Amino acid sequence: MFKFINNLFSSYKKNPEIKIDTTIVVDDELNPAREMLKEATILKKEKKYEEACNKLKDAFAAQGSGDLMVKERMRLAIYLQLAKKNDEGWKVLNELNVKYTDVFSQAEIANQMRVFLQKEKKYTQALLFSVWGICKEVERDRSNIQGSIELTDEMASNARAYSFPGEDKKQEVYGKTPQGNPITDSAYRMFSDRIKKSVSKDGVSDRIQPLLKKAKKEELLEAISTVVSEYLKSTENYDLRDIRDSINELLSRKETAV
Repeated sequence: MFKFINNLFSSYKKNPEIKIDTTIVVDDELNPAREMLKEATILKKEKKYEEACNKLKDAFAAQGSGDLMVKERMRLAIYLQLAKKNDEGWKVLNELNVKYTDVFSQAEIANQMRVFLQKEKKYTQALLFSVWGICKEVERDRSNIQGSIELTDEMASNARAYSFPGEDKKQEVYGKTPQGNPITDSAYRMFSDRIKKSVSKDGVSDRIQPLLKKAKKEELLEAISTVVSEYLKSTENYDLRDIRDSINELLSRKETAV
C-alpha cells in the first residue's frame, strides 16, 4: 500500500500535470458513527440503556453520520423506550417522520411507530399506525411501479434511437406502460400483486387482527377491514386523519351499543 502511494507521488513529481484526488473517503468499516452504533448495541445488550442512548446521540453527531440509514436512527427511539423515556422516544420518531419524507423511510417509520405503541400496550393507537403502515407501503410500491414504467419507456426510447435489437419475444410480459411498451421486469408484477393483496379486505384483516385481539375488540375486525379496504382503493392521497376518524367512529359505535 505504502509502495503504491510512494510511486504515485513519484509520478506526480516527474509529471506535475497529473491531478491527484486528495479527497478523504471514510471507509465504512472505520466510520466513526458506525463504530459508535456498535458500542451502543453492546451497552444495550448489557441493559445500560441510558448510556446506550447517549452513545447513539454521539453517533448521530459524529463524522460519517450522514451515511446512517433511517432504521439506524430509529434505534434511539427504541432505546429510549427501554430506558422508560417513552415521551422522548415518541418525539424522536415524530421528528424522523417530518425529516425523512421519501416513500421508503415513511413505510419504515410508520411500522416502527406501530411497534412502539404496541410495546406500550396502547393497542388502539397501534391499530391506527398499523393501517397507516399499509398506506405507506402501498405508496412505496406504487412508486416502485412508476419507476419500472419509466425505466421501460427509457430503454425502449434508447433502443429506437440507437437501433438496438428489440425485446426478446420469449420474455414474459407483465404489463404495458401508458406509451404501450411491454414491461418485462418481474418486479413490476411483484409490486402490483403486493398492492392488490395489501388493499384487499383479507389483506387488511391479516394485518390488524392481532392488534384487535390484544385490544379485545376482535368483533370489529370485519367492519374495520371493510372500511379500510374501501378507503385504500378509493384514493392515492392517504391522510392519517381520515383513517383515525373512520376507526374512532367504529369504536364509538361499539361503546354506544354497550
